[in-house]
Amino acid sequence: MKYKKEIAILMSTEVGLRTQYLNWRDNFTDNSEIEPVWIPVNWWKNNGDIEKIPLLPSGIKARMRAYLEIKEGFKNKPYDALLLASSVTLPGGNRLLNKQPFFIMLDITPKQMTDFGEVYGKHKPKIPYLQIKKHEMWRWRFQNAKAIFPWSQWAADSMIRDYDADPKKIYVVPPGINLDEWKYVERGDREEPVHILFVGGNFKRKGGELLLDWVKTTKRDGWILDMVTRDLVTPPNEKVRIYNNLEQTNPKLKQLYEEADIFALPTLGDCYSLASLEAMATGLPVIVSSIGGIPEIIRDGITGWLIPSGDQHALSDLLDDMIEHQEKRIRMGAQARRDVEEKWDAKRNINKILQSILSNLEHVE
Repeated sequence: MKYKKEIAILMSTEVGLRTQYLNWRDNFTDNSEIEPVWIPVNWWKNNGDIEKIPLLPSGIKARMRAYLEIKEGFKNKPYDALLLASSVTLPGGNRLLNKQPFFIMLDITPKQMTDFGEVYGKHKPKIPYLQIKKHEMWRWRFQNAKAIFPWSQWAADSMIRDYDADPKKIYVVPPGINLDEWKYVERGDREEPVHILFVGGNFKRKGGELLLDWVKTTKRDGWILDMVTRDLVTPPNEKVRIYNNLEQTNPKLKQLYEEADIFALPTLGDCYSLASLEAMATGLPVIVSSIGGIPEIIRDGITGWLIPSGDQHALSDLLDDMIEHQEKRIRMGAQARRDVEEKWDAKRNINKILQSILSNLEHVE
């Protein structure tokens, strides 16, 4: 019987990254060569002992919970390989990575995250020494990983420029979408109102306020704006409908995608956009900010529109125009689905990474 390689897959599951974790779990088909060991970093455990500690800040509780989950995941062994898909602090730091060949998959580098600054609530450490140590830790990781799988060329460029990673070890593999779950929807026979969909957990960072500004100023009629967020928002009128805390598996969320005609995400800070990919998979044209790795998703004017981050006028003009032109929406949405099928099929992209890992392990042996 052929020996299966035990590969640990360490993934964060907070907010949008949970989508990618679920996609991997759902699309990791039986593999004769790999035995996956899932190490999810959940950051919170309902009724957990840590979470019950009084007066302890929630951020510290989250880091403690993550630390314990990772420690449990590596309790008894090193593995044949480790795929590190999280920027979480590891127990023992890089010493844990040294115990087995390791690979990295990230949507953003720590340097890029810090550069976003206030938008992400990130700040440079007040003590320069800590910033230097963190940079050196990640520099070591990028240089010693057997292979690196950034989601975008934008992230890959930072790995090379900011951390001296070897370009020959970098393979840009975008995240995948479960195409069996996100199905294309025909929209040719629809009449008004035109449904606009926004999906963003952090309402302000994802540009929700810009959409509400459009609501207050537009002279167009015949539309409804559905906004999915975890934040509490007061709708300005009956045309705006707010939905709180709809998880990816919630049937209502998929219903909103299917009912929509336009997807709008004028985000102020993002490294990628899985929500935009899900919208494209259902046949929606996407209006989204040209930020981070997002320009590698949208073909401007073909599958959607890229707007400068924070550009209220560009957002308003495009929404007003798209509301009026059904044929354009349908044409762009159909092409968006074709693009997703070609480049963002979860099964295919996950398999690319796994085959690359196996190939590298053969060289190690």
